[in-house]
Amino acid sequence: MAKSMTGYGAGKIKKGDQECLVEIRTLNNKYCDIFIKNSIPSLEIEQKVEKLVKEKISRGKVNVLIKLNKYGSEGEKVIIKEDLCDSYYGALNILKDKYKLKEEINLDTLIKFKDIFQVVREEEADKAWPLIEEAVKEALESLLKMREREGKALIKDIKARIKEVIKLIDQIEKYSQLSLPAYKDDFLKKIKNLTEGLKVEEERIELEAAIFAEKSDITEEIIRARSHLNQLSDLVEANEPIGRKMDFILQETNREINTIGSKSNNSQITSLVIAAKSELEKIREQTQNIE
Repeated sequence: MAKSMTGYGAGKIKKGDQECLVEIRTLNNKYCDIFIKNSIPSLEIEQKVEKLVKEKISRGKVNVLIKLNKYGSEGEKVIIKEDLCDSYYGALNILKDKYKLKEEINLDTLIKFKDIFQVVREEEADKAWPLIEEAVKEALESLLKMREREGKALIKDIKARIKEVIKLIDQIEKYSQLSLPAYKDDFLKKIKNLTEGLKVEEERIELEAAIFAEKSDITEEIIRARSHLNQLSDLVEANEPIGRKMDFILQETNREINTIGSKSNNSQITSLVIAAKSELEKIREQTQNIE
């Protein structure tokens, strides 16, 4: 079943004193673009997460948020940013000399600058990965279920609109069959009125009328449009990414409908063409959200 490109999924795994929360949000996109925000900066982990995502998602903008919490203090240490501390100390001494301050610059003064300290977790990527992997898989499973539900609703609407366009094509075909003889008769009358009193070969007039009728014939366009719509009906049942294929078929269908509109001189057919184009545009809008 086709899937929507928009969705949300979350996975939360806790083991011992560690807990990992993964949130995945997806939006419409022509390609599969993955953006990962990880509380543990690790290229190795990001590459592994990207691999897991691409195994399940072929199109869409994918935002992955990974939060790893450790409740114990074990494995944590404090790092002093010595260069920054030196800069603060030097700046304070400059101020002291400039303004002839008597106060001493001591430890109490420096520890007020919180950014000179950094708490670092000593987790290694290979130790954190099993927990992250499990949370990512859980989030992906949740995401895919939502995308499938959305996709099911989209396909239901698209199927109904495809049927409506097919009905409109059937009506266009009916009016076109009635119109061809009328085109020819109307053309003959106009030519005879214009050439009244002149010597014109009757066979020549008949030939021109036949050529005019042939140019107005939309049989081939109707056959191709119906074929495209049948392909579209089959495609929406496929259990694979179909968005790009649908978009291409819709372009071809719309091209045939446009040709029908330009070739036809029948007002009823023109109205049906406008209705068909409106339905095709609504299908195209829905297709933009299908993977």
